[in-house]
Amino acid sequence: MKKSALKPAQSRGPLDRTSRLARILDLADDAIISVDQHHRIILFNQGAEKMFGYSHAEILSQSLDILLPAQHVEILRNHIEQFAGSGVGARHMGERRQIMGRRKDGTEFPAEASISKVRTGRDTMFTVIMRDVTHRALAEERLKASLREKDVLLEEVHHRVKNNLQVISSLLGLQARAISNPETRKKFEESQHRIQSMALLHERLYQSDDLTRIDFAEYLKRLAEQLFSVYGARKRIRLVTELEPLYFDLDTAVPCGLIVNELLSNALKYGFPKGRSGMVRLELRYLTPGTVSLTVEDDGAGLPVDFDWRTSSSLGLRLVRTLAEQLGGRVEWHRGPGTTFAIQFPSPNGRKEESHARANPDC
Repeated sequence: MKKSALKPAQSRGPLDRTSRLARILDLADDAIISVDQHHRIILFNQGAEKMFGYSHAEILSQSLDILLPAQHVEILRNHIEQFAGSGVGARHMGERRQIMGRRKDGTEFPAEASISKVRTGRDTMFTVIMRDVTHRALAEERLKASLREKDVLLEEVHHRVKNNLQVISSLLGLQARAISNPETRKKFEESQHRIQSMALLHERLYQSDDLTRIDFAEYLKRLAEQLFSVYGARKRIRLVTELEPLYFDLDTAVPCGLIVNELLSNALKYGFPKGRSGMVRLELRYLTPGTVSLTVEDDGAGLPVDFDWRTSSSLGLRLVRTLAEQLGGRVEWHRGPGTTFAIQFPSPNGRKEESHARANPDC
């Protein structure tokens, strides 16, 4: 009994081991295909049969080219030749680790593939393992389409908000022109400028590649140019910007934009009386750790000696105080020569987008 029990084990030779290996390979869902150095198929597991629709018998000794779209044949041949001469034993195939396969019925499908090689004497055998990723590719395409639709929707929202704000601004302007009292008319015009600063934000957002954040440095330059034009200050007052390319979301950009609108408007309206010339400087800097500094400075006439901005009843300065608190920041004020307001607040993203600053005399 003992001798007969040992006979099967003693009789197992290379052919039996090959058969067992083939059965193991057939358990895999992936296609496992081996070719010789002439690219002729010498192994085709059941996973490959299911994936490509060929039986083992009809595919054996065929060229690997039969499993590829025509436009990919030469690319794969070059890849195998380069791989054969390399010192690497295995690698992923195709750009972004994805290639295309062709079934027996002519349909094409995306696949992930890896290739390995085994040298047997003078010959080399290549083994390709492929996985059909059609379902994943379709899911990714549906996700991309959904994201594109959301981007289009957000663009439309920002565009409509900008248009509505411009309509409100125009209505305020029409109303202001109908008011004879200078002080009342001035209040309408100031409100009009505030709305225009917000409209500009939404315009920059729907024109941006990123609909969630705005290049705030570019926005500040546009806002300053807009205000200089409104107050006719281009010829008398020089604008200098020192702006690091920081990106803010809408929750940070709106209060920051309104703060700059108030401080810059005050500088242009009151800092240079009787046609006086001078300079206004805008600075945006990233401070370590995680703090942004925003400065509006002018070399104009300055504020009265007994003026305290913290107790001022001016709506504009009250807005600056309120908006700075909303940002979790603090405001520093320096008198003479000229006036400087500096606001420091937590960075919305905790880092700079780029490491260099841009300094330009714009006006």
